Amino acid sequence: MLLTTTVNYADLYLVPSKLQIATLTVAYLCVAIFLLFSSSLLILPIALILCEKLYDEYLNSAIYSYRLQGRFRLSSVGDIYYQQQRGVVTYARPLTRWLIIFKVQGLSYRWLIVWRDSCAEPHYRHIKMFIYLHLSPR
Repeated sequence: MLLTTTVNYADLYLVPSKLQIATLTVAYLCVAIFLLFSSSLLILPIALILCEKLYDEYLNSAIYSYRLQGRFRLSSVGDIYYQQQRGVVTYARPLTRWLIIFKVQGLSYRWLIVWRDSCAEPHYRHIKMFIYLHLSPR
């Protein structure tokens, strides 16, 4: 008889995602180009000010994505340990095949985003299967 064991946690190390930075860059650049080309000469100063505010928002988003790194442990009951803090997952869902989002209570981060290139490929597949098996509503 073979003994079967199940793991009741997922443990991985997250690194900053290049895919997230590229997505942010393209999105903010498209909005800035739209603002500049859709404005007339009278509204151009306002569009330039909005582009400057948009650039500040882009930098804040990039800094936030670079801070999303460190040891990540998720238990089968929804407890999460991340950057030496403990929280509880209230929502976990793979949005696309490239990213998974977690809504967490009790951490300094309210939303955690795990991109496909944030961790090793086997770890990413493991966390997706773990969410499907333990945290998805049935």
